Amino acid sequence: MKNIKTFLALYLLLSGSSSYSAELPSFTELKNKAIAETSDEYLNCKKTAIKDKDYLTDFTTHLDEHFLMVADKTQEIIIAFEKAIKEGTFQKKGTYSKNEQDSDRINFGIGKIDKPTLTIASIYHDSGMRSGGYILDKEGYVVLDSDGNPKKASEGNDIRKNHALNSAITLLADREKWANSGVDIDIACMLCFAHSKSTSGVRDLCKISDWTNGFNKLERVIKAYNSEHKDKIYFNRDRFENDKDMLSALSTGTLAIRLGDVSRDSGKHAKSQSGGELVVYKSTVNSYANDAPGEALNAKVYNYRNGFVKSVFSRQIHIGEQNNVLNHTVIDDYGKVFHEMTIDDGNFAPHSTFQNVIEHCGELESAPDADVAIRILFNNDVTSHFREVYNQMRQSYYDQKGDKAIKIYYCWD
Repeated sequence: MKNIKTFLALYLLLSGSSSYSAELPSFTELKNKAIAETSDEYLNCKKTAIKDKDYLTDFTTHLDEHFLMVADKTQEIIIAFEKAIKEGTFQKKGTYSKNEQDSDRINFGIGKIDKPTLTIASIYHDSGMRSGGYILDKEGYVVLDSDGNPKKASEGNDIRKNHALNSAITLLADREKWANSGVDIDIACMLCFAHSKSTSGVRDLCKISDWTNGFNKLERVIKAYNSEHKDKIYFNRDRFENDKDMLSALSTGTLAIRLGDVSRDSGKHAKSQSGGELVVYKSTVNSYANDAPGEALNAKVYNYRNGFVKSVFSRQIHIGEQNNVLNHTVIDDYGKVFHEMTIDDGNFAPHSTFQNVIEHCGELESAPDADVAIRILFNNDVTSHFREVYNQMRQSYYDQKGDKAIKIYYCWD
């Protein structure tokens, strides 16, 4: 990856060591090794996006800036989760006894995810965002070509939809590189795969049958991989299916990486998947429109590698993401876990911005047993008009989701 050593040195200097680095001196070494081992894959991800000018090129980056941020966010999140688990406040009241009566459910907060393993998974998690990976059909079976061989992803949508799966395969193929490192490759592999709800099929993190579905999918792809490669890969699903504590730990870790993945601290210098800086011309955004497409309809968003972003949907995504400048997951004095999102301008593009909030809600919705809420902060004074817009959008979300809705708190509540 271009200038990866320089970037890494600067990143470590600015970010400092994580809290876990102080506990395990080898943590930074493992992190650096993961960055080095995935550098070629992420370079290929970038090249794939540059070639795909109509789709992947305008995606928000899934490259080094992103996976390093995910690694740090995931550590912060799992620390907050562990504190809540210790205090007995992580899982909603009544779910423990309810799950004990349901053979298809497990509880959060049992077992423990090794923090270096979480970080290795975070660094590998988007390495499959490149051409040449496997494709699953809607039923979760490997797509074959006309000759009966596994078809390889070349179209942007196939690459995107299956990137979590192919990241997991990349990590399994690297298993021997992590021998004697203490990193649990089976867990890291599933963290990569399950960071996508749709591809893995693990939509409810405490539902055993969802995990079984995910294991089945992964096994089919491993079989396809081994049919094409001399060096075989493997995954031990029995460890999870025969040990509910381990499966519980995997579920908790997966929620952490899902939330870490969506926790982009963005802003006006966001990067695209193809490497170009993405600039939103705020004066062209209609902040008084009635929905996100209306806000983005005549908006100008420029990708310095590929020119103006053509897709209205892509423009509204970038408008919303770049207004979300800071994300943290914290636990308060009462043991309540909050995912905090800081919005730079509360009087700008509220619908596109709230669409980004809904993305964060979607990750938490995959953990219906977890007692985690979202708290929205703003870097400026929000006028009464835009406060009302935000209140209405929250109520619409509550009306749509009902009991499944994640509680959202604004700073003015």
